[in-house]
Amino acid sequence: MRRRALSWVMQGVASLLLSVSAAGWAVASSDSAGAPRRIVSLSPHITELLFAVGAGDRLVGVDAWSDYPPAARDIQRVGDVFALDMERLLALKPDLVVYWTSGTPQRQQQQLHALGLHLLGTEQRRLADIESALVEFGQLTGHAQQGRQAAAQFHAERLALAARYANRPRLRVFYQVWDRPLYTLTGEHVVNEVLEMCGGSNIFAGLSGLAPVVDTEAVLARNPDVILVAATGADGERQVRAWERYPTLAAVRAHRLYTLDPNLLDRMAPRILQGVATLCEVLDQARLRRAGAAGVTAVRGASLVRAPAGRTPARASAVAR
Repeated sequence: MRRRALSWVMQGVASLLLSVSAAGWAVASSDSAGAPRRIVSLSPHITELLFAVGAGDRLVGVDAWSDYPPAARDIQRVGDVFALDMERLLALKPDLVVYWTSGTPQRQQQQLHALGLHLLGTEQRRLADIESALVEFGQLTGHAQQGRQAAAQFHAERLALAARYANRPRLRVFYQVWDRPLYTLTGEHVVNEVLEMCGGSNIFAGLSGLAPVVDTEAVLARNPDVILVAATGADGERQVRAWERYPTLAAVRAHRLYTLDPNLLDRMAPRILQGVATLCEVLDQARLRRAGAAGVTAVRGASLVRAPAGRTPARASAVAR
């Protein structure tokens, strides 16, 4: 679980980059005749992006964690980026392998290059970068129109969410990725952008790096209004309950402790807007929450499940990359 959490927090370091080896597919084309036919995706968000532009049928292999859309579960697995099955990957005879630049260890990248495969590295950091990725992936796979349409829809929905939650009263938020050790996210991560859209202020936005380790004392000193735990089910409940040992925290006094499904925020693909809407709704609920309203609130997908005082919400399946 810890490795999966660390894989997740590494998300993004710039807009979409195309780095194709050899003569590969460096020039995008709107003509499907010249587009790659046998693609392997090495990250769940890449798989989702390819399906979003209508190129899902070009995928002959995916990483171990690609589970959306449901059709992706039927595609041949080639391991995860920490342990790729190179023999199986080669057996698929891909004409293009797409990988996540910052999320793929250098050792694995070197192995892929050594195999002489046509490679494409992608990187997104901000929500707007997803729009660029959709356009680029559409052009690359011969689905230029679908890529542009998907990008336009994402753009419109993103702006609508931003307008809807503009000028909300600010809440100071601690976003917890994992608790062993205690990881959070800085202003360099897309989750910080999401918090800002929803009227939240990340209490650790100013730290360096992307996903630093912090200590409990630092959280107590910053005294957040809300604590968001990026985990569901038993893991989420356990991590939330741990904070109840600190009754002086503003978030604990007001029972503004929430779990949410990281699967909707950790993948730089169109579904992330469901995660944005959910997080914004959670912060709206937190604004209405008064001290004395006990219970944990869990978030599944885009819906809220309230737990009455003294009870915990029904458990959901834990989500990982």
